[in-house]
Parts: sequence; structure tokens; C-alpha cells
Amino acid sequence: MRTMLLSFSADVFSKLVSGEKIYEHRKVFPSDAIEAYLYVSAPIKAVRGIMHLNNRVNIEDWRKIYSYDEAAVRRIDEYLLHDRYAVEISDFQDTMSIPLEQLKKDVPGFVVPQMYYYIDDSYLLDYLKRNLKLEGDRLVHDFSSIKSNQICIL
Repeated sequence: MRTMLLSFSADVFSKLVSGEKIYEHRKVFPSDAIEAYLYVSAPIKAVRGIMHLNNRVNIEDWRKIYSYDEAAVRRIDEYLLHDRYAVEISDFQDTMSIPLEQLKKDVPGFVVPQMYYYIDDSYLLDYLKRNLKLEGDRLVHDFSSIKSNQICIL
């Protein structure tokens, strides 16, 4: 499993916390299983949360699978304008925040991710493991029976 720092907007992050968001959609994303530490952009500007992503799907494949549902096909076509892949968010764990100012102070050369970057075997990963404290319950998503109304939303 690879480990990355993945960037999110504050409004998308709130949908992770609520459990509404079960897929991550990206134009480019690795096919490996991923443990992602989350950087949340303004106004939060902090690392907050950890999730696991698995089973990357080419969104184009959903056009065939869900062809019976016109609304789903319209959503798929909208997503294909800017994204190529959907990746299952198998679980999400909220954490306390580590603000950007603190990260810049404690982690030499810290860079805010534009999309994501790998942090395997890095000082940043060690720092996050030492300093991020878990908050609340871990959300686990079940993908055993996905319906057409659950894809390409949010």
C-alpha cells in the first residue's frame, strides 16, 4: 500500500466527514491501494483526516454498467468532462487538525499538494503518524451492492 498526501477543498472534505462521499474522482490516480492523509485547503488550511482508497474504476466503464439509468449516464458524462477514474473510499477517519503554519514550522520544506504526492518513508509521514490524533468514529463504506444513484454524485 502506498501512502500519499491528498488535497481536498473544504466543502468536499465536509462530505467525507458526513459519509456522503464514497468515491474519489480524479483525472489521474494510481491503481494501487492508497492510504491518504488529507490536506484541506482554505479556509481550513490544515492536514486533517486519513482515508483508504481501493479499486480504481474507469468512469467510462460505468456508462455500460448503468446504461439503463438515463440520469446516471448524464452524471457520468458530466464527470467524464473533467475526471477519468473513480476510486472507492473504503474508510475515513477524522483527526484533529495540524494547521499549515505548524506544518511549515515543523516539517522542513513542507509543500501543500496541488493534487497529491507520495509520502512513503518520509519525515512528513513520520511526523503525521506521531502528531495526528484520531477523532470520532471511523466511517467504513460497503461497496458490495452499489446502485446507479450512488455513482458520480457530489
